[in-house]
Amino acid sequence: MIIERHPTWDIQDSSKVQCYLECPRKYFYNYILGWQNDAPNNHLVFGSAWHEAMEHLLINGYEEKSILGAFDLFLNYYRKEFPESTDELFGAKTPERALSALVEYCGKYKHDLGDFDVLYTEIAGTVPLAEDRVLHFRQDAICKGSQGYFSLEHKTAGASISRAWMQQWPLSMQVGTYTHVLYCLFPENEVYGVRINGVGFLKTKFSMERVPVKKTRESMQVWMWNTLYWLDSIQWDFERLGNCKENEPLMMAFPMNPTNCSKYFGCPYHDFCTAWANPLQHLDEVPMGMKVEYWNPMVTNRPIKHEMVDGKMI
Repeated sequence: MIIERHPTWDIQDSSKVQCYLECPRKYFYNYILGWQNDAPNNHLVFGSAWHEAMEHLLINGYEEKSILGAFDLFLNYYRKEFPESTDELFGAKTPERALSALVEYCGKYKHDLGDFDVLYTEIAGTVPLAEDRVLHFRQDAICKGSQGYFSLEHKTAGASISRAWMQQWPLSMQVGTYTHVLYCLFPENEVYGVRINGVGFLKTKFSMERVPVKKTRESMQVWMWNTLYWLDSIQWDFERLGNCKENEPLMMAFPMNPTNCSKYFGCPYHDFCTAWANPLQHLDEVPMGMKVEYWNPMVTNRPIKHEMVDGKMI
């Protein structure tokens, strides 16, 4: 292979698989070459800062002092990338709105810590899928309530929580992974499932919904089969890539999926796909506006508090 192998190529998690489902060529640029926009993404940074605040609340409670502590953590994380002068650029996703959202959130869910126990926060590791397959993961919180063990996963949106937003989770690759982690840790009859803890940020209000997802044994079998299928597909594309040459007219691996080019905020690799039939001919220099940064769920700016290896917490 003409591309030097990177250790993160062997790490597969639900984010990588989801990217491959969206577009294998996007997976190639994002995770094989590691090409990322060199400008920070407000949605990603804001979401990670919100996770910092949520973890603090789950550990310390929802009283005023805890809210202020949660906001301090949010602000410290957010300001590393975005100074105060940029706040007016980002509509509802600003520190000022985050503080108001934390206050409203704690009022709405003030009974949380009486309704369930928080067992773990910020968990990462691997879970087995087959004899020769593991899946990496990163999970926000594992809790236990009257209905059993569940994963509480924090999500932010730049709009109201809509029906379409809620409908994405029952078949989500991520939710299947979270559920599989729970089944690896606890007896099947004691696992409730996943609760998506969604907060939508609008300029004049907030939209807060928790989406419960409880997957049956049959639906988990479907998730397992699909996951193994797509992991096999990724491996096949790696093998095809190993046979691709720089002097060939096109790269016959990691094909494009043009139905996803304009979704969300548009694909950052759209221009490359438009201009280049064989990206292997353009690897001498990282494109302007890009940097090289490889994704590893075990190495992020948010520290891991608990690690799980092959289905066991260590």
